[in-house]
Amino acid sequence: MSISTKSIFDLSAEELRERLKPMAETIKKRAWDRHSYISYYDEAVCPGTDFVVREYRDRKELVRLSDSGAEKLIRAL
Repeated sequence: MSISTKSIFDLSAEELRERLKPMAETIKKRAWDRHSYISYYDEAVCPGTDFVVREYRDRKELVRLSDSGAEKLIRAL
């Protein structure tokens, strides 16, 4: 049985990553075509869950989010 026919609940982490990769690339391209960004948590660079990485076409930033929704640029990555 190929990963494209398995239920997502039966996929390993690697298989799920491979299945979602084309969709993720499409979303990233659409955001960058609109001069926007994608946000995600990366435990390798985010010191806590109130931080996110913002990835633009040409740069990445570490941003801190407050409880009220305010954003603060911490540094370029």
